[in-house]
Amino acid sequence: MSGPPRDEPTNIVAARLIAENKHPDLRQEERIREAISRLQADVRKIQTEFNELDIALAIIPPDETPEAHLVEQLSQLVLQLSEAKDILADHVNCLARGRQIPVELMEIIFSMTMPPTDYVRPNALRAPLLLCQVCSSWRKVALVTARLWNSLHINPGRRRGTWKGFLESWLGRSGTGPLSLRFEGHQPELGPQPQLYTYFQDHILKIIVEDYSKRWRRLSLDVSAWSLTRLVYTSMPLLETLEVRVPRGSSGVFISSADAPRLRTVSLGAHTIPASVHVAWERLTHLHAASPLDLDQVFPLLAKCEKLTECSIELWRNNHIRSSQSLLPVRMIRLRSLVLSGSIGEDAISVFFENMDLPGLRKLELVNTMREPFGLSPQSPLASLARRSNLRILVLIGGKPLDGLFDTVVSIPSLREEVN
Repeated sequence: MSGPPRDEPTNIVAARLIAENKHPDLRQEERIREAISRLQADVRKIQTEFNELDIALAIIPPDETPEAHLVEQLSQLVLQLSEAKDILADHVNCLARGRQIPVELMEIIFSMTMPPTDYVRPNALRAPLLLCQVCSSWRKVALVTARLWNSLHINPGRRRGTWKGFLESWLGRSGTGPLSLRFEGHQPELGPQPQLYTYFQDHILKIIVEDYSKRWRRLSLDVSAWSLTRLVYTSMPLLETLEVRVPRGSSGVFISSADAPRLRTVSLGAHTIPASVHVAWERLTHLHAASPLDLDQVFPLLAKCEKLTECSIELWRNNHIRSSQSLLPVRMIRLRSLVLSGSIGEDAISVFFENMDLPGLRKLELVNTMREPFGLSPQSPLASLARRSNLRILVLIGGKPLDGLFDTVVSIPSLREEVN
């Protein structure tokens, strides 16, 4: 007759429990705790032997060659110490109460640790890479949680020799869902090996466009004219948001509604004029312009964006209207939120609101970078527009917001207590 089954070695039990994300039963926990005491003693013993031998080799004069068997013995102790620590770590980890958390809940918790940004910069000290370093069970969950890897800030000018493999690894974990990518990189005019830089960046662009453009949902581009032409001329069926800075020397950005049928939000970066960007403006719901524009640029742009619900624009100090006169007034019935910033003193505000019809406007934010009054008064074009649109929220930043504010608010009943 065969005897009772022998207990499995605790290292096998611990490894299996970790792989299955299970907590040990009472018998297993007792055996593992006993094993931990023995393993800790083993680690201390090996560490002591290593320290003694390491010191002995360290005091050998530089002109003498240490004995080969001592060097070999030290190498073996390094391996033994590493293995003993790994086994001890498995025993300790399998007793951790946190490992009982269901995988689905861990995925949600991991997602909440992500940096508060649309585009994640790879950093070993932040999620998601940090999650992969805590323990083997966390690493396994993190690697299969696609939402942790669907965002990436790419700057191939840094650590250029590692980006190709890193991209394939990072985005390969993102599953098949939509991606948010920021591509930043400018070919140096002067510098070492510019041909090598171009060759390398071309490989990165090829990976991004050929393998992932069908999955882009949010795309931010701050690249050279050379790179820009290779990124936007492709089919982007899921693209909803485009943030772009068009550099000098570029022929511009051309994106048809057929290539990007879902594009609804466009942000124009620094030094980017609207004339250099060609998209289906009439389909947009959100527009943001970070580069100062004069009114002759603003009015034609807004006239094309009839479906906008949110808009933010920065104005130049020059407020004269020339070529845009035939387009006025500009009527935007769907616009709910407007942010106007820059040199927006009394003249600019008057000219702008005299030529705008915004019946649906509910929130208006004015950011004045000059120490000038906003020109508020019950008879001002701003107050007149606010009354017609039943404005609910008015935010004034900078300038001299108190000049004429009280009388203006009184003349706009819809503002009530929501004025800031």
